[in-house]
Amino acid sequence: MILTVRPPLEPRCPAPAARQELADRLSRRRELFERAADTAPHPIRDPYLFPIMAALVPVATSRGGEVAYPGDPMCLYSALSLTIERSVARLVRGLPEQPSLDDVAADWGHYPDDAYRLAEDGHRSVLVADSRTTDGHVFDPRIWDDVAREAFITELRALRPKVLLLSSVSAGHRYALEMAELAKQHAPGCLVVLGGRHADETVRYQDAARTADLSWSSTVEVIRDGRARPVVDFVVAGDGSPLLDLLLRAFGLVTTPASGPAPVEEILDALALVAAHDGTTKGAGNIVGLTADEAVLVPVRGERIDAAQLPSPYQAFSVRARFGIFTGAGSSPLGSRTAHVMTLDACPFKCTFCSESIQVSKRPTRFAVSETEHVAQRIEQLVDWGTEAAFFDDPVFWGGNWKAITDFCHDLARLRARKPELRSFEWGAQLTVDVVLNRAKAPEVHAALDLMRENGCTYVYIGIESMAQQVMRNVGKNLLRRNPEAWVSKVREALTTIRDHGIRVGSSVLFGLDGENRDSIEETIEEIGRLIDDGLLVMASPNILTYHPGTAITAAHGQDRLDYHSRKDNRPPYTYFEEAYPEVVSRLLDEDDIWFIHEASAERWGSTRNSAAESATPVGA
Repeated sequence: MILTVRPPLEPRCPAPAARQELADRLSRRRELFERAADTAPHPIRDPYLFPIMAALVPVATSRGGEVAYPGDPMCLYSALSLTIERSVARLVRGLPEQPSLDDVAADWGHYPDDAYRLAEDGHRSVLVADSRTTDGHVFDPRIWDDVAREAFITELRALRPKVLLLSSVSAGHRYALEMAELAKQHAPGCLVVLGGRHADETVRYQDAARTADLSWSSTVEVIRDGRARPVVDFVVAGDGSPLLDLLLRAFGLVTTPASGPAPVEEILDALALVAAHDGTTKGAGNIVGLTADEAVLVPVRGERIDAAQLPSPYQAFSVRARFGIFTGAGSSPLGSRTAHVMTLDACPFKCTFCSESIQVSKRPTRFAVSETEHVAQRIEQLVDWGTEAAFFDDPVFWGGNWKAITDFCHDLARLRARKPELRSFEWGAQLTVDVVLNRAKAPEVHAALDLMRENGCTYVYIGIESMAQQVMRNVGKNLLRRNPEAWVSKVREALTTIRDHGIRVGSSVLFGLDGENRDSIEETIEEIGRLIDDGLLVMASPNILTYHPGTAITAAHGQDRLDYHSRKDNRPPYTYFEEAYPEVVSRLLDEDDIWFIHEASAERWGSTRNSAAESATPVGA
């Protein structure tokens, strides 16, 4: 299979000829669908709407003894937001009088009403519950085993989707390929589109050279060289929401009333027509179409899209997660119903191990620091939908901008003053040691922490990573090194500062970074234990370095061939950690080390070590 790179779709597409061609095609398409409806043996509710299904690809393969890792449900919800908004609008207004690009659309159903949102709780059931509700079009099993497989097949046969959208982190990629193959078997003609973090990490385009840069573990490469069957039709990487919307509109342009598959080549050609329709291309990333003998990469270099321009990810979905660290609402022993919220989807710092670093993500989607009021209003909306708490899942809350944090707290305070339901609302966020210890802005930091606590923040999560100086000197996180004991003392000072403002602190600890050995492991476990003894940590989450495509440490360790495609069932001791899998964990750790980390941290940290029931981030979505 050859690889072809097409010219980028640029921000402005003023192509009169393309627009005329599009108008002609829309007229012909309207006539085609009208004739099909007139000759149908039974009335069709709306022949222009085609069935669609999305799935959050699971990463676990057993139903016990594991720390829960749900993948990235918010990545999927965010990516679906624009296409669902367009579909619901089309469903509500009906078919326009004149032929329109949005005549043919995905049938996502209607938004959930308030009663539905309040009734739905906990993980979505394995079966898709209600195909007439947008929330009911997502298959989310959390575990990939025989039970989930049969349920997935049942859904495919019942819904017969024309398009299946799969969202996968790297650890779930092997199961995404299996799900794609099942879709081809049990929903003939189904177009399979794969996106999510794995696609973002493995599909790149070098603008200067105008060439593709595909990781060995990318979906495109494993299909091109025969390691996987050709069961995926499109891969979407980058700004998922506008790019997926563009792709589905192109699919709608070439699809027919018949049940046969839409040719990938025709969809690829239609992308430029759709982009020319509005005159402005939105978002940046890459769309790769896979035909029988060619992989075609279409770079999209549209206008930047900010988070405020996108619908709330929860507009189409119920808030189902419960986070044991939030208990103020008292509605469940599992913790408060908790929403994930993000103001920024890439970290401004450059830690060598992090797949959320700006070095990997390149161009983040974020709220502008002037849009704090908009975010506060989204919190108000979430409360109206039955949400009791929120965790800001940003790599760093508001990118570490203390003015934005302060402004957000003031905006939230104004809403709390007039809306009693907000006064019991809890929230948490992620910060870093150096952001908390910003010496130049110390008064502003302390004032902001007070405002955070006064306006519902009860929890801050900080990545400590290691307490061994020989490890931290290589990470890129300890930005303000002053002496050999700097990191240990800085961690203690940052945690003390947050606690003194009445906010609890949880942490992640990462084993397997450069400089790691058994001595540094023991040092870190003991130093974290001392922080727990002194009441500075309410939760500590041990993690094993897992290589992600595109990170600096993956390249430095020569791990350019990561097997994220072969079917493997995970096993202890790897299953005792949120993200750890044989063959892709740090080369500096052997299995004995991993067993030692599990057993020693459990003994020294006691109940403060996280468990599946109370993990580092909210469980569910």
